[in-house]
Amino acid sequence: MNNQQLRPGASQEKLTLGAIGLFLVVAIVAGLLFPHTDISSAYLNIIASISILAGILGLYIAAARQFGLWLPSLLQVAEKRQDQFWRLLAMSLAAIAFPLIIIATQHALFHQ
Repeated sequence: MNNQQLRPGASQEKLTLGAIGLFLVVAIVAGLLFPHTDISSAYLNIIASISILAGILGLYIAAARQFGLWLPSLLQVAEKRQDQFWRLLAMSLAAIAFPLIIIATQHALFHQ
């Protein structure tokens, strides 16, 4: 009986880890496909893509907590350890906005 209760949770965690791994692969491929002139530019694009995807994941977690959406058990945190909604929202938006600002600034400076 205990084994049956643990199996759906384990399969959900595998699915969640697989989805996060897929997001990382997509971020790396997107970073490499973005036009770049040197290796440091490619690394910056990869890190920016990962940061943007992490921000999107943070927005999903914030929305799931706020509106009661499904959240994988791997991403659930105990109520007393959860961050405040506005703080999670601000950090997620910053994780999306800062890489975009850096890429836009790099593009403006080096591609005039």
